Amino acid sequence: MTETATTPHWARLAVGAGAALFVGMGVGRFSYTPMVPALVADGGFSAAEAGTVGACNLAGFLVGALMQPALRRAWGEAAAQRLAIAVTLAALIASIAPWGFFWLASWRGLAGVGVGVIMVQSLAVATRWAPAGRLGAAAGIAFTGVGIGIVLSGVMLPALLDHGLTAAWAGLALIGALGSAVALWAWAPGVPAVPAPAAATGAAPAAGAQARLVLAHVMFTLGLIPHTIYWIDYLVRGLGHSAATGGGHWALFGLGAMTGTYLWGRLGDRIGLRAGLVAAFASLAVGTALPVLETAGWALVFSSLVVGAQPGCSALLSGRAHQIFGAAGMPAVWRRMVLASGIGQALGGYALVALFEWSGGYAAVFGVGATAFTLGAVAAAGLGRRTG
Repeated sequence: MTETATTPHWARLAVGAGAALFVGMGVGRFSYTPMVPALVADGGFSAAEAGTVGACNLAGFLVGALMQPALRRAWGEAAAQRLAIAVTLAALIASIAPWGFFWLASWRGLAGVGVGVIMVQSLAVATRWAPAGRLGAAAGIAFTGVGIGIVLSGVMLPALLDHGLTAAWAGLALIGALGSAVALWAWAPGVPAVPAPAAATGAAPAAGAQARLVLAHVMFTLGLIPHTIYWIDYLVRGLGHSAATGGGHWALFGLGAMTGTYLWGRLGDRIGLRAGLVAAFASLAVGTALPVLETAGWALVFSSLVVGAQPGCSALLSGRAHQIFGAAGMPAVWRRMVLASGIGQALGGYALVALFEWSGGYAAVFGVGATAFTLGAVAAAGLGRRTG
């Protein structure tokens, strides 16, 4: 694509996507994890209620992913993105009010709706206009926003929680507002019209690959749920570490997220996206299972860093979809992957909360996560060798 005065630079679009994912995923979703112990200890929530609030966010994600095409058609991509960012920020601000379980669950669910819209279209826009040789850079910029949000919440929240839950939620709303300002600035010039997709030819052989990509993405999102909801709770209430230690591990999780996209992308370039994707899934499986088998400090640090690097797996999945289906086919396939994973994580979120209550501990929940990542590795391995 030739850049014109009316076409925002690809890097600006990627920065806008990264800032939107910072607000939606990094702050809107992942910042909830270090809040769970404090909600149970100081906020009057039961462990089941705190877990259900997290599951509502995952369910809202599915609603947003389903709504995204209608919003894009009615308002255009840039306006739909601005609306999703505004809704997510409003949910962060509303969470400051200490008005109980139903209030927080409702607003966390609405934040999930905003995240669903942001996730579907941010990556598609960020990569669509990237020049040849910059596809990985565009995806990396976008996914780095998730890691920055996790790092900031991990560093800020322990200090803010010393002043209470209201201060912690207010701090998250403040950094969410700053990220929103960057995202709105980056997308202010608008987004170029979506090019008409090329007519499909010879698509039948790719049907199996699409099914495996969808399955791999579902297993990825299912495997991530234990760390998304229970990781810091496990460290603080399960193993007896301090809230500051929990926040430090969440910062390590964010550091893994910031570096994971680049490192896994580099490995994928060297050994092929297929092999790199299998390796990423295998590392996530080990990182999820290890801390319930070995609770030494090195194992916990390993888990925080390796599972934190999960955006790298997302980047490899999106790159594999682009590799197999091309620039024209990738957005439709990516949306199917996101929708399927949204259904999986919505059902899985509530199921794992129920499993946690039934089992009375963390081992079963993290075991399910490790199994899901293992099945994702099997699905990725079955994508074949023809395209890398």
